[in-house]
Amino acid sequence: MPPRMLCVLQMTSAVTCIVGLYNAALFKPAVQIDTYMTDEAYKAVDGNNDSNAFHGYCQITLQHKVPWWMVDLRGQFTVEQVRITNRQDNWVYGMRLQNFDIDVFEQDPRQLPNFPDISGHVCYHQTSAPGLGTFTYNCTAPIVGRYVRLVLRLQVVEYLNVCEIEVFVSSSSSEEIYFNRKEDTQMTGVVPSATLTFSHVNYCLHECLSRRSSYYYCTAFNWVTPTRSCQLFSVNTYILQTVNLIGAPGTHFYSQNNLLL
Repeated sequence: MPPRMLCVLQMTSAVTCIVGLYNAALFKPAVQIDTYMTDEAYKAVDGNNDSNAFHGYCQITLQHKVPWWMVDLRGQFTVEQVRITNRQDNWVYGMRLQNFDIDVFEQDPRQLPNFPDISGHVCYHQTSAPGLGTFTYNCTAPIVGRYVRLVLRLQVVEYLNVCEIEVFVSSSSSEEIYFNRKEDTQMTGVVPSATLTFSHVNYCLHECLSRRSSYYYCTAFNWVTPTRSCQLFSVNTYILQTVNLIGAPGTHFYSQNNLLL
């Protein structure tokens, strides 16, 4: 069981945490140089380790000499380890992952001159192709930063395609987590990870935030005002379907906003 975070709610949009090693990239905003068909950047942090890209859970860029993918951790974290699940449905596709850097930036590197041909604080450099499988890369030293990038540095144009990237951190300061609120709306069709009773919606929000590193990673909740019921959900809000939302007077639906800042 992963360690629970100790969190102090600063506002409804931020939480200060001290925590053991956990994956801070799960469901966080992600971006890449461009996208092959529908294989978007967020699919590398959707919590699904299916390594067959034809199943639709992997990210893929178009061909470039320096293709890149990046996640915004939404706070300054101490990054210690990165785990990559490579594409495994075809040996040729899996061999694309080679001569790459995992680097960390304190600020959005897209705002810096000469991006993407720059280097952040390099957590790990891999020259040879690791092959098919899931691989763990320990940073040579812990690195504090917010943006974690995977970038290929090849002499030929190539696709970047992996199926999951997990960024393991030891601590964070002021993690920024934004929620959208839909009034008189309820999420249905998904089993809550927990149903609790609180005197105020702020306690429900605090409980959701406090589960950032737990098995039931909270990204959304229903607040049922008449009964003071708090229904917590672990869902990928990138692909949250409106078909799951219905009108419900007195119930408000809160969901994590995953737009990249």
